[in-house]
Amino acid sequence: MEKLTIIIFTLIAVGGLLGIAYIAIYNRLQKYTIRIKEAESEIDETLRKRYDLLVSMETLINSNTDLNQRNFEGFETDKMSNFDVDRKLSKIKEIFKMIGADYPDKLDNENFRNLMIEIKIIEEKSDAAKAYYNKYTTSLNMLIKRFPSNIIASICHIEERSYFDNKNMNDKDILDFKL
Repeated sequence: MEKLTIIIFTLIAVGGLLGIAYIAIYNRLQKYTIRIKEAESEIDETLRKRYDLLVSMETLINSNTDLNQRNFEGFETDKMSNFDVDRKLSKIKEIFKMIGADYPDKLDNENFRNLMIEIKIIEEKSDAAKAYYNKYTTSLNMLIKRFPSNIIASICHIEERSYFDNKNMNDKDILDFKL
């Protein structure tokens, strides 16, 4: 009877330790997932603000020059990933900067400069959010690949995430930049 009691207490202790380890690893996976989602939310917000500022800048350019640019015509962001929207907005901003340089007499005003400053501030916030996102994506992906957290991630259907630059570090595409 004494041996049976020892075996039962041992099983309970081992089960308790495994349960505690499971909970600790699960909570860590969830912490990284939540932080990634927070960064995604911040990136979404900054993209919307950048989009709105660039639309305002387009209106300003069209009203002060004879270009009548239509950079946002047919630009449906709901069918694009955040990464693609970010790239598109960056290209449009560069076009607007070149237009500003080409028409300094017509666009050298306070409104144009203020919009460029606001866009720069938003881009800095966006860059910080992307760095935060990629940092926790790295942490989550590393945790998912290691034992025993890979088992818990598999049980909980937590999968590896892509980095914000849209590169898959595990694919066979050697032409995209990998760290």
